[in-house]
Amino acid sequence: MTMQFQFSVLFYLGFFGLLSIAWRHIAKAQNFLNKPMTLIVSSAPAGPIDAAGRMLSDYLSRNLGKFLVCLLAIFFNSSISLAQNYPSKTIRLVLPFPAGNNYLIGQFLAEKLTESLGQPTIIESKSGAGGSVAIEMVAKSPPDGYTLLVTSPAITINPIINSKLKINPLKDLVPIAIVGSIPNIFVVSPASPVKNFKEFLDYAKSRPGQLTYGTGGIGSSNHFAVELLKITTGVDLLHIPYPSTTAAMTNVVGGQIDLIVGGLPSSVQLIKNGQLRPIAILTQKRSPLLPDVPTIAELGYPELVVDTWYGVLAPAGTKQEIVDKLHSEIVQIIKSPDTKERFAKAGIDPVVLTRQEFAAFLKNDYEKWLRVKNTAQLKFD
Repeated sequence: MTMQFQFSVLFYLGFFGLLSIAWRHIAKAQNFLNKPMTLIVSSAPAGPIDAAGRMLSDYLSRNLGKFLVCLLAIFFNSSISLAQNYPSKTIRLVLPFPAGNNYLIGQFLAEKLTESLGQPTIIESKSGAGGSVAIEMVAKSPPDGYTLLVTSPAITINPIINSKLKINPLKDLVPIAIVGSIPNIFVVSPASPVKNFKEFLDYAKSRPGQLTYGTGGIGSSNHFAVELLKITTGVDLLHIPYPSTTAAMTNVVGGQIDLIVGGLPSSVQLIKNGQLRPIAILTQKRSPLLPDVPTIAELGYPELVVDTWYGVLAPAGTKQEIVDKLHSEIVQIIKSPDTKERFAKAGIDPVVLTRQEFAAFLKNDYEKWLRVKNTAQLKFD
């Protein structure tokens, strides 16, 4: 059954249903009008304007139901046509961060959606407030499918750390598709005496509050990842926030701080050059990029599996047909051999979920980080 046929069936069912309802209300109105009524009328003679008014009133009374049904039919038919003709103009992919993996994935999606949808798809960076600027902008945009958000865990962490956020991302945005995830890796300075995860735990517990860890800022995803590590293992580490994860990584290389949890792709070459020492990859399975590095799950801490995922969302109220079309197109892109090859080179794992699974994933991600915030008693305001 084609989508066009389904629309047609829904259209005509709605049409005749509304027609039946309209005529029942008109019959009630006619019964009311047939009852005796006392009218106060002017003694002034009726002029041509009064006569025309009575004629128009009589005509509308007789045809009110038909007008109502026609207007509703035009509305529904226009809505169906808009969804069927989507897209008919440029689509914007709004990015919360102007660089890094978020930018790379946004750029990749823009290229592929332009090819598959036949309309230009462009990226637009709206950085600021840890991603809140972009999230609010998209949530408040018209729900027409032409302004979309390409985001990361920022969307589930922002409501937790930003009490001034003017929208609720989990209610004011509708999930379209998850795209992929990037494994995180726990690394230390090559000058550190720590060689593996057990040694790290022993070393950190013997020096509570002395080992330092860097992040991309207070409330960033790697900040939350290390706080989860602290809660789970009982170690006490000192947080040193930086303007970016790259800056923090540079200081681990230089030995100014002890450790960091960061994206695997940006760490691989530094590890191969001996500038960082890998302790564990925060995944369930080993990475082909570093096959000799153990996963946190195999080390006995599956609850510390934390990756950085990327997905696409639209403003709440976007028509279901448009959301479904975008989901279908993105899933086909993710499943393509070209995507798998390009993602593998960049250290990105392609991920395919249904829209319902993606929505449940977002809810679980939010609840996980909220528990971390409450357990660690983190303060952000």
